[in-house]
Amino acid sequence: MRGVKTISFSSGRFGPWDVDLAPSVYPPREDTELICRTLSKIKGRGRKAVEIGCGSGVVSMALSEMGWNVHGYDINPYAVACSRANIEKLGYSGSVVIDEGGLGESGWRIPDDVELVVWNLPYLSPPEEGEPLLEPIEEASMSDIGGKGWSFELLEYLNNHGSENIVVVALFRIEPDSPSTPSDWSNSGWSCRIMDSLRMGDEKLGVFCLWKTGFGIPAVKVNSCESTMDYSVDLPAEGWQRIVTDNQVMGRGRRGSIWESKEGDLIASWRINREISELPSPGLLQISVGASVSSLINCDLKWPNDLVSATGKKIGGILIEANSSDRGFRLGIGINSTSRTVEGEFCPGWRDTLGELPRDFIFDCVDSMVSSIIEKDDRIPDNSPLSLQIDSWKALSRLLSRGQRVGYKGKEVRVVGIDTDGFLHIVDRGKRKALSTTDGLVWGFGNNVVTD
Repeated sequence: MRGVKTISFSSGRFGPWDVDLAPSVYPPREDTELICRTLSKIKGRGRKAVEIGCGSGVVSMALSEMGWNVHGYDINPYAVACSRANIEKLGYSGSVVIDEGGLGESGWRIPDDVELVVWNLPYLSPPEEGEPLLEPIEEASMSDIGGKGWSFELLEYLNNHGSENIVVVALFRIEPDSPSTPSDWSNSGWSCRIMDSLRMGDEKLGVFCLWKTGFGIPAVKVNSCESTMDYSVDLPAEGWQRIVTDNQVMGRGRRGSIWESKEGDLIASWRINREISELPSPGLLQISVGASVSSLINCDLKWPNDLVSATGKKIGGILIEANSSDRGFRLGIGINSTSRTVEGEFCPGWRDTLGELPRDFIFDCVDSMVSSIIEKDDRIPDNSPLSLQIDSWKALSRLLSRGQRVGYKGKEVRVVGIDTDGFLHIVDRGKRKALSTTDGLVWGFGNNVVTD
């Protein structure tokens, strides 16, 4: 091929590799390094992976290094030729096969025994009418498509072809907005865990792991039970297990308080079949789940576990319980669907903040969010405690930014952070303190005064 150049690529445990590139082939760049950092945590153990848009072949070779048998595809025949040459030259032809084709091409499909799909999604914005175009081959490999983007095309393909055991590792442009977005997956029964991100000028890129929530294990749904937390104890001791009910007779909140609910509310519990030592602290998990759910139902988060309206009225809550005799722990979530008065206090529901959405839709979204934080599979690296801490603090900061006043033991204090144990940090009379419980803590809403 004319115009071929050679560049060197290395990223962590991968390379250095001298790869040959034709002029129209997408070169390995910072986004390639970003996706390789995530792949370095995912061992193949002889399983099968597919890479869509293999370009120079670098990501397929990285997958091979991690023990995957790889089938790479590209719609650009020059990329196919370069990938094949690089793989042959660098000694990966025993575990990597490259063919021409890709999503949307006639006859193209992902084999049934594939367990991992990797795609550095084209993220250049599709050109507006009258704007200059790239060459057709470059346009197809580098620019997203209009509508909901290439990501949604892959989502629809997987939903239509049986995808319960597939994990997708995909790179998205998350700033500025792109047609391809992870939220399409989380709104369609898929879990979505961000693994890494990178800012490049005005753009921010993120690598996400995506999988069918529960890998095909359905939720248990019952008309009525005494307590979903008690019911969840008897769920199977492996896999992603959860129970949702229409009516709960004896619901409970923190410290044994009564949780009153009505038909149509979200009342659900999860049996988390993981050792607590594998995960961040229960306190951080609790507030992390609260942060994620608060973003879904468009409400605020009050430490440590309350979902509240802008005026401080409780909409829902999160509860974690564990028994020394059981492996793992249980997580419960209750969210009002409609407003009501409880013990003389007005309590709104998600229909006040989000609109008329059915309970099952809310449950599916919440289930995916909880899974995105906690569910385990050896193809999906866990969230770091630091990332959960940052997300939790962002959620709590929304409440504090509106002038929320907080008191501790009769004095007004300043909330300054959350740590990786989920403890609340305050400054009290010039001294920083970490609180593990709500004892002595008062959140003052509206005109409430929290000082003596």
